Amino acid sequence: MAPPDPPLWPVTSEVLRQEKGAGTTDILPATYHYHDAAGRRVVGDPAEDTPAFLRRELSLGSLVDMLRHLWFAGAKRPAMPLHFHIAMGREIVVVDRMDLHLLWTNEGRLFVKPVPHFLLDPAFCRINLQCPKACPCDTPADTCRTTPRKVALGFLYTYACLLSSESDFHVANEKRLLPRKEDDKPIEWTDWKTLARELLRMHERDPHPRFLRAELRLSRINTIHRFTRLPRFDPYLRSRHNYGSLFGDNLAWMTAATVFVALVLTAMQVGLATERLKDNAAFQQASYGFTVFAILGPLCAFGLVVLGALFHLVKDLPLLLGRQRTCREVDHTMSNTNLDDAA
Repeated sequence: MAPPDPPLWPVTSEVLRQEKGAGTTDILPATYHYHDAAGRRVVGDPAEDTPAFLRRELSLGSLVDMLRHLWFAGAKRPAMPLHFHIAMGREIVVVDRMDLHLLWTNEGRLFVKPVPHFLLDPAFCRINLQCPKACPCDTPADTCRTTPRKVALGFLYTYACLLSSESDFHVANEKRLLPRKEDDKPIEWTDWKTLARELLRMHERDPHPRFLRAELRLSRINTIHRFTRLPRFDPYLRSRHNYGSLFGDNLAWMTAATVFVALVLTAMQVGLATERLKDNAAFQQASYGFTVFAILGPLCAFGLVVLGALFHLVKDLPLLLGRQRTCREVDHTMSNTNLDDAA
């Protein structure tokens, strides 16, 4: 029995087609960043190892381990149009990471990954995202491209939802979310409509579970990540990059809580001065308990913030020491090189 044909790249619309006689250009990025086996950040050439680049470019990172918990971070629905997010006061933040695409923050930011040029080139996708013949798609294998292909198609489907109207399309071009042609001209609106309708038809076949829920709240993703990454308790995306912002953010809510506690204590003090409540045993007991809480609560809250800062400091200390050691080694190497040159 002959093996089944490998899954094909279903998108055929060529929205970036060039004029006849136009030369082909390199549609890959200039470089890409990744971590090697030792955990060091490395900058690579995507043209040297295109499959490795695509695995990195189309990776969902830690979201893969949280797929069954994503119900806590977002509803199962398609992405809202781009103009709707702007009407809600959200700032469109361009981020070139697939695992941050359509995550939004409580501060009103929406992370959006621009469409890479190569994903709108059907010929490139057929070569690099189409499984080879006799590919064991039902088992994990280096040659199987099922997961990157599903991520790419799910990602393009979110853009079919984001850019529903011509207003969305103009906003996307203004933010440079869509690639441009070789002559720096934008994609035609009529061509985009053809591609979007094609993406809608093929999305129902076998969608990637990540893109069944479009917008995800980052604060809840951080919560899920902390409890699925025990005992490190790391957030998914750390919004604070120094200890000053850590204390500043926590002191803000502590100050608001202190004002509320002061108002309650003032009301209780007035109540104890009245004839009806000064001899009420239950009210006096409640006032006593709340007074103790007002004294110990801020101290405990501030102590927890200090312990959190110390926890992050101890956790980041090996990384800081490693960087310091690396800098000393580089300085020592450069000094030896200069001495050799002088000799």
